[in-house]
Amino acid sequence: MFTLPNGLEVILAPIPDSPIVSSWMWYRTGSVHEHPGITGAAHWLEHMLFKGSRRFGVGEVDRTIVGVGGNLNAFTDLDFTAYISVVPKDAVDLPLTIEADRITGATIPVEELDKERNVVLSEREMNENTPEFRIEEELYSLAYRVHPYRWNTLGYAADIRGMDRTKLVEFYQTYYRPSRATLVVAGGFDPTAIRHRIETLFSPIEDTPSPVPVLPEEPPQSADRVATLHGPGSSSLVRIAWHAPPVGHTDAASALLLSAVLGGETELFTPGYTWGQSREHPSSLLYRTLVDTDLAISTGCEWQPSIYPGLFSLRARAAEDVPLERLESEMTNLVEKVRKNGVAASELESARQRFRVNAGTVWSGTTLSAFRLGYFRSLGSIALEQDLFQRTQSLRIQEVNAFARGLFDSPRTMVRFVPDGT
Repeated sequence: MFTLPNGLEVILAPIPDSPIVSSWMWYRTGSVHEHPGITGAAHWLEHMLFKGSRRFGVGEVDRTIVGVGGNLNAFTDLDFTAYISVVPKDAVDLPLTIEADRITGATIPVEELDKERNVVLSEREMNENTPEFRIEEELYSLAYRVHPYRWNTLGYAADIRGMDRTKLVEFYQTYYRPSRATLVVAGGFDPTAIRHRIETLFSPIEDTPSPVPVLPEEPPQSADRVATLHGPGSSSLVRIAWHAPPVGHTDAASALLLSAVLGGETELFTPGYTWGQSREHPSSLLYRTLVDTDLAISTGCEWQPSIYPGLFSLRARAAEDVPLERLESEMTNLVEKVRKNGVAASELESARQRFRVNAGTVWSGTTLSAFRLGYFRSLGSIALEQDLFQRTQSLRIQEVNAFARGLFDSPRTMVRFVPDGT
């Protein structure tokens, strides 16, 4: 890892036998840096960085990468935005040139802006048709009163309709600059040659810092908050959440372990891009309590690693003819049991074992290696992943149970979804 004079961080991960190169440009900006009136700006801007820059016209970035047999994508999250290109190793110069050009040179043409406004609105409308999206959006807006985590990365429809080019350009110029970016390159390349090329392409880019607003601190939640949603759907759902520590907190590893015990397989140490979520596992407490007893058809637990305090949540989808109140009651009883008695030593060891198995495979593959380096750096440090993993293996059961007790002693936020006609 090295840093250019303009502040751009560069992480090189040579994999000599790899026939490809995976390039990731990470910007430490996401929906957390928005405010009412410009919610959705980070995601909309992500779209616009494919719509023209000083060197590449509209559509040329896609055609250039696809033209050499590569692929590309991008995504926006709460705390960061990432741009990905995967190309044959002899075409490595293309993604580097593209990222150097659009880091400060996106043109954001007004005619393309209006087209993409409709695309973003359609994406939001499509998500609104799913109960899971509606529940999550309501959960965060209910749990947070002032912190920007309270809105979804897609933003509010009214803000997307009302935002003009001036506001989007201002967001771009504030947050897109070398000192807020990390370039990760992994794959089959000569490190010396790539470093020289990166220095040539990126060093001339000036870093022009703009004042970054101070984010409001979320006040403590003093009482339970509950909401019920209605709409088209085939089954009832419920999600219960508590305010939880950020990824840099000493309790982060306890949150990981508790999530694995309750929900199953955590994605933080599993290959894939759905980090922070858990896949069902037959050994999990939620599965045994709700699915094995035919009360639910699916369950899960989520603690999404985030820079600022986030949420720790449980979710369940009711089985046919099971009243939602019964499902809530069983989930509440399980939480109370864990709060009072803690988790069993055997359950904790099973979670540790799953982390060990998963951690042995997470670095397989060029693109996944680049992803994880940039992801953890964007959350704080590339050493964060190893630190968290080691903590999951060394934490005493008393520490995990103390965390669970404190978490479940705090007020909760609950959102129910009830299908129309039930």
